[in-house]
Amino acid sequence: MKTIRYKCWIEEEGVKFYGPGPNELLRRIEKEGSLSKAAAQMNMSYKKAWDLVQRLNLHSKEPLVLLKKGGEHGGGAEVTSYGMKFMKAYEKLEQQMRKLVDQQNQLLKL
Repeated sequence: MKTIRYKCWIEEEGVKFYGPGPNELLRRIEKEGSLSKAAAQMNMSYKKAWDLVQRLNLHSKEPLVLLKKGGEHGGGAEVTSYGMKFMKAYEKLEQQMRKLVDQQNQLLKL
């Protein structure tokens, strides 16, 4: 059976800015309150996750994640309210794209 497949990401000046990977990282940061735990759950190095968050924050209108340095009680990470809005908007876009592709896949069955 033939099916339509797609990948959805956001680019800035031809460079990938945000997509499924960064969205998953932010969701896990939101849940765990920790960049290191979120990265470990994704089998991603802390350095790669840290670099990704820095790049997202640098190229975003407002920071998506606030990183708190470690100390006596450890550090942490928090998705900002802007980051939450950004994630929800991306997930809505993905949902709409999935719905459109599902509808178009139905046409292939004719």
